[in-house]
Amino acid sequence: MLPRAAWQQWFADRPRIADVFVMLACTVPTLLVLILNPLPHAWLGWVCAAGVGVALWWRRSHPMTVLLIIVFLGSINPVAALAVAPALWERCFGLYALATERRLRTAVLGFFVSEAVVLAATGCMVLLGLRERLPILPLQPTVLAAIAIGVAVRASRARREALAVLVAAREDRAAAAERSRITAEMHDVVAHSVTVMVALAGGASAGWEKHPERARQALDQLGTVGAQTLQEMQRILRVLRTSDTELDHQLERSGHNVPDLGELTEVFRAAGLPVHLTEGSDTAAAVGSDPALRTTVYRIVQESLTNALRYARGATLVEVSVVQSSEQVTVTVVDNGRGSAQETNGTRPSLGAGVGLAAMRERAAAFGGSLESGPIPRTAAGPSHGWRVRVLLPREGDPA
Repeated sequence: MLPRAAWQQWFADRPRIADVFVMLACTVPTLLVLILNPLPHAWLGWVCAAGVGVALWWRRSHPMTVLLIIVFLGSINPVAALAVAPALWERCFGLYALATERRLRTAVLGFFVSEAVVLAATGCMVLLGLRERLPILPLQPTVLAAIAIGVAVRASRARREALAVLVAAREDRAAAAERSRITAEMHDVVAHSVTVMVALAGGASAGWEKHPERARQALDQLGTVGAQTLQEMQRILRVLRTSDTELDHQLERSGHNVPDLGELTEVFRAAGLPVHLTEGSDTAAAVGSDPALRTTVYRIVQESLTNALRYARGATLVEVSVVQSSEQVTVTVVDNGRGSAQETNGTRPSLGAGVGLAAMRERAAAFGGSLESGPIPRTAAGPSHGWRVRVLLPREGDPA
């Protein structure tokens, strides 16, 4: 059985299911009354119930219009003569939809207009002899509660949207700073290396006849510098992806001047993610001695924790492990959360566009490493769930 958060997300992804429930809630009680207690002009009750059900299908796109229609139909329905407050359910659901989709003053206006519609419609029914007296129209607590809940839902949604815009703006600024840093780094690599290569080539040409041995050494050194320059440029260009809309997610600082992993995990703990970091002092020293490797490990852990924060619903533990061996550095991030949907085979579909995983894979490939990511498989003890990211970064040899 899916946890509560998964059920909520499942219904949120299918809003039409909620619309159907609302339609049934507003029409089924009326139809039961018409069936069990036949009233004069029952045909009008059937027509009004059907009209209310059909109109509620558009309650999200045209909330004010739908509110007025369903309140009017609910008020002239012969069943309303049996109720103290006509069209009560219709007003509750209509005003809730209006409060969630429009501003507060529009919802308040809809409340008073709906009261006027009820009074006018029932007054016409009294004049036509279809109702004995006008209803009492006090401030119904259920109607006011529907407006309050709708306002709270709209405020929560607006807050999430504003936070998403703020995060996107921060990522854009960080991405621009990262591109500027990489451009400057490329300039430094090219300017220094090409200057050295030109000097070596000139010295080899000048001393070819008088000092052939020195000329050969200069040419050998020229080849070494050229190969190192090419490797460094390839690594930089693999990170500089100008065609992507996002260079990296959640970039906190630019360049190799990144904080340590302990500070990073503290940020995510403050955001509510239960992170546990395992990193030996020898591993931290070894990784810190190579600025490029340190930045790569930091970005991979950062991206993995960001994905866990976004998608690992109900996670009670996120384990981050950075282990060093004589040949490689292994970075592992494992969470025990669940995604927004669970398939029957226990897997979890990706919720994002896959840009973060592609970025981590490219960073690992720049060091000749590899990345493995996916849901944790089932075990003999029972079904398992969660997500694991494992990156292998060789420490010996030049980067690819």
